[in-house]
Amino acid sequence: MQEMISNLETYGYIFLFFYSFGGGFVGIVAAGVISALGKMDLTLSIVIASLGNIAGSTLLVYLGRYQKKDFQKYLQKHRRKVALVHIWLKRYGILLIFVNKYIYGFKTLLPLVVGVSKYPFVKFSIWNTLASVIWGVAMGFGGFFASNLAIRIFERIKDYPYVMPLGFACIVGLILIVMKFKAKNRKS
Repeated sequence: MQEMISNLETYGYIFLFFYSFGGGFVGIVAAGVISALGKMDLTLSIVIASLGNIAGSTLLVYLGRYQKKDFQKYLQKHRRKVALVHIWLKRYGILLIFVNKYIYGFKTLLPLVVGVSKYPFVKFSIWNTLASVIWGVAMGFGGFFASNLAIRIFERIKDYPYVMPLGFACIVGLILIVMKFKAKNRKS
């Protein structure tokens, strides 16, 4: 366990950069949690995740703009989504660049559409940088404060060991009820 923590302290920032390069937010949330435990620096994690996200989006725009032939099969496969993103980009513009950071699957599509469209690269880069910094701060602090809350909850619950299994059973039961309800509605 100690070796894993040591490796995390050594290579965690590199992993965070490349994970954020692809637009994944789990890495920055995990870095926030680990920062709450004192094993990583939250500010450095936010900066590295933001830089990784900026670099990843910028690379996708560049590839979409100058390597269109390589992405033609992907863009053809998702033709309707590309058209919809293009319309949304015209309609919502800058707001779409900010929202794009939080929608799974959309994070790679928007920069590619920006790359193949005539949307100004400099304008996208400026707003993408600001959106990436806001994304990094929100996700990093979210993970940090959520972990502090979870730690406090677990410290209080440890005096009552029956609460966790009971809570887990309630959650599983609720999920099963919802699944049955949804299946029943589909049949109707």
